[in-house]
Amino acid sequence: MPYRHAWLWCLAVIALTVPAFWPGYLSQLGQAKASSHFHAVTATLWMLLIAAQSWSIDGGHRTMHRSLGLAIFIVVPLFFIGGVGVEHSMAVATGSGQDAFYNVWGPSLGIYDLVASLGFLALATMALKERRRIARHAGWLLATPLLLIGPVLSRIYPRYVPGLAIQGPPDFSAFRWGIHLGGLTAIAIALWLWSRHRRDGVPWLVAAAINLAQLILFETLGFVSAWKAAFVAFGTISIAAPAIGATFISAAALWWGWRAVPSRRTAQSRAQ
Repeated sequence: MPYRHAWLWCLAVIALTVPAFWPGYLSQLGQAKASSHFHAVTATLWMLLIAAQSWSIDGGHRTMHRSLGLAIFIVVPLFFIGGVGVEHSMAVATGSGQDAFYNVWGPSLGIYDLVASLGFLALATMALKERRRIARHAGWLLATPLLLIGPVLSRIYPRYVPGLAIQGPPDFSAFRWGIHLGGLTAIAIALWLWSRHRRDGVPWLVAAAINLAQLILFETLGFVSAWKAAFVAFGTISIAAPAIGATFISAAALWWGWRAVPSRRTAQSRAQ
């Protein structure tokens, strides 16, 4: 099987989120917003699901692997909804004008996270579409953590790279460099994996492209006034509407990915 022991790396990414999100989230859970909790739980569930999938197939537990795989129809929509919830929360904070950090970076983070959410859904959908091509299927699923590595490392790098520490508003301009270092690390990992699995390496190139698009749009569209206006307007909408929309979009994408592969019985009939 390709990517043996990948489940260990998935668990390592989960472990890395603890020091990354401890200062701003885990150390003050009681003060965090419900959208942050929902996003954290669903992201963790997704990473645990991928780890379990990798572990089960490594151990030859194919029945368990297939059964766990059906959870994608629950966890992916929940994770996608969680991303929309965080997006909405940032839009509200940006529109309030009372948060000095979001006054500077709100719209840029908005487009950064939007690309990540859409990219995640695309990768998960392709994993379903190519579920009978083992290496491609595994690659699409294992590429999704590369969309989490950037945000995680962007919170860790500033603690160890001189000049990137953020102590207050005067240091907010340094935030972009943590984002870029995290994104470039994810791109480097994706390209390294592609170099080792070129025959079925498309998922890694796509993951690298998504990360690159995030970094470019973060610095360009994020500062366009029209995008900021649209982003702030999004925050004035009740969260229920985008949550329902996210449910239908993710369900439709996954259904398309599943139906794109004919059943084995249908495939056999066509072959005859």
